[in-house]
Amino acid sequence: MSPRLACKQRGAIGLMAAGVLALVLVCTLLVVDSGRLYLEKRKLQRVADTAALEAVSRGGTCAAPNNNAAQFATQSAERNNFKVDADRTLAIACGTLATGADFMRTFSADPSKTDAIRVIATHRVHTSLAHGLLTLFSGQPVNLTTLLSATAVAAAPTPTVAQLTVRSTLLTVDSTQSVALNALIGGLLGG
Repeated sequence: MSPRLACKQRGAIGLMAAGVLALVLVCTLLVVDSGRLYLEKRKLQRVADTAALEAVSRGGTCAAPNNNAAQFATQSAERNNFKVDADRTLAIACGTLATGADFMRTFSADPSKTDAIRVIATHRVHTSLAHGLLTLFSGQPVNLTTLLSATAVAAAPTPTVAQLTVRSTLLTVDSTQSVALNALIGGLLGG
């Protein structure tokens, strides 16, 4: 290779390395940021699930005079480090759970019923960097927070309709079913 051509290509590797390093940095930032939002959503879903299950298992109601489902759900959320404030809310509703023709369960709010309890937990978190950059370049106003929401419905347990038991049996000995077997076991064991 001529010295003149080598001199022109001297900075090309540096430019390519800087570009690759910038791309790796952006990808790492996106992975960490989306992972943060994913973990926040999982924590929020866990809080909603446990609050709904506890409200149902403790017999919570939404009608007077008790009206304690919201109290039970809030206590459960607080035990799971979810303090209700301006950024974190819990919405509790009592009602029924019906299964439609498409086998999808649908919650219907009715404060006088306690067949099922729905808990909606919301948490306002910092907006992801990717979403912030997208809104910045789209001309929309930049919102610094994003509202995450998780919904859980828990129903009171119903009596079982059917039960399946699976087991394996190698050998079953019933001496009352056979005279010969009864004599053999009685003679061997002295019974």
